Amino acid sequence: MTNICPGCGSNLQYTDNAKVGYSPKKDAKLCERCFKLKNYNQKQVIELKYNNDDIINLINKNADNVLFITDFLNLSNKVIDIYKKINTKNKSLIINKVDYIPNSINKEKYTTWIKETYLINESIVLVSASKNYNVRIINNLLMENKNNYICGFTNSGKSTIINKLCELNEKDSSILTSLMPNTTLDLIKIKLDESKYVFDTPGFINNFEFDDKLYPKSFLKPIILQVKENECVSINNKIIINCNENNSFIFYMSNDLNIKKIYNSEVELNNKFKLKGNSDLVIDGYGFINIKNSCDLITNLDTNDIEVRTSMF
Repeated sequence: MTNICPGCGSNLQYTDNAKVGYSPKKDAKLCERCFKLKNYNQKQVIELKYNNDDIINLINKNADNVLFITDFLNLSNKVIDIYKKINTKNKSLIINKVDYIPNSINKEKYTTWIKETYLINESIVLVSASKNYNVRIINNLLMENKNNYICGFTNSGKSTIINKLCELNEKDSSILTSLMPNTTLDLIKIKLDESKYVFDTPGFINNFEFDDKLYPKSFLKPIILQVKENECVSINNKIIINCNENNSFIFYMSNDLNIKKIYNSEVELNNKFKLKGNSDLVIDGYGFINIKNSCDLITNLDTNDIEVRTSMF
């Protein structure tokens, strides 16, 4: 019987240290990659077995029920497009990490806004795996189906949710949780009881560069900047946004990011677009900016990395 690494789901093998699942010891419980990640936080980038379409096809073929995990900062059309490609009879949208949503945001209003903005017909559950908030609700969603698949983009917190579900059902789980993208490499099957299973899937792949500063470590405190005509905003010295008039920008992003106003930018700004008043500028991988007044913006961002939506505020 082939042994499976419980950390990433790969088949354990002992002959090729260049391939996934390698361990130098045949009695090892984890592959070498997961052992180093767990004990020394050493991160190794490897070739992935599945692309996004592969994961979707796998889920649509085998799942009775799907919990799709995302979070407050990473909710976007790109995420919802993947969600809507999942054609199982039962599925739910899980908004994880709600513990860092500012208290000024009404949770019921937020759920209604998601449904209306992204045209979601299925149930939406707000969850904090780290705080055990509403974990029992999503556990109840699993109890009516045999094959339950939990999926989401990398770093959505799905492995943490599964570990909490295992604790709740008194089942052992060694699934690794890490900010490292694609910690889970293959399907990990967990038996909840005699007739019900949970499958942790590899994370859907983002196209933005990984930076652990993008992920909040605690409660999110919005940053407010009053921007004057032709002033620029810099995010982490990578993203530059120029506004053509006085405006108010409220940043819902990790507080570890360096967000500031600058007066001269040597970066070439090529993309221009219009915003209506009280819109959100969603930046792939970063979060979003609530912009109060209608304006023209010029930025160095690729248009594929931007979404403009009506704000919930």
